[in-house]
Amino acid sequence: MNEAIGFTFANALRSVLRQDPDIIMVGEIRDLETAEIGARSALTGHLVLSTLHTNDTVSSITRLLDIGLESFLVTSAVSGILAQRLIRKICIHCKIEIALPDDVPGIILPPLKNNYKGSGCSKCNYTGYLGRVGVYELLKMDTHLRRLIARKFTEDDLWECARENGPRHFLRMPGQKLKKA
Repeated sequence: MNEAIGFTFANALRSVLRQDPDIIMVGEIRDLETAEIGARSALTGHLVLSTLHTNDTVSSITRLLDIGLESFLVTSAVSGILAQRLIRKICIHCKIEIALPDDVPGIILPPLKNNYKGSGCSKCNYTGYLGRVGVYELLKMDTHLRRLIARKFTEDDLWECARENGPRHFLRMPGQKLKKA
């Protein structure tokens, strides 16, 4: 991108669209112009994949609206949102089995049979953790969620609607397919 000569991210995206691609990957939606181009591309039959910096799936909806994207574009163009977290893995070289603490919340995804903690070794630099694993949250847009976005709502309203129909949580271990948690 070179703003000095007028070659902006939005202009580059428009150039890509002139090639009539089937799939468009937008690195990150940061502003209204990029969001509008992505949404309108999705409405014309392109598969648009992009990223947003939010904490979860529901926050992505409010983020798009906060950027200034019209609610009708959000409801029409977005078919699903996938949120990702990378969490630390307990080091397999120094893990020890422990009893489940009493203060653990009632819901654990996925349910644990055995509980472990890393005691620390030279392989994990004495942290007890080695590597990361992906945890994913998938929110599919349904009619109820679209109707809610089209009118006045709070983020709590969105979460309540999302809990009725999802979101779905997934855990991916390296070398495995996604499995529902």
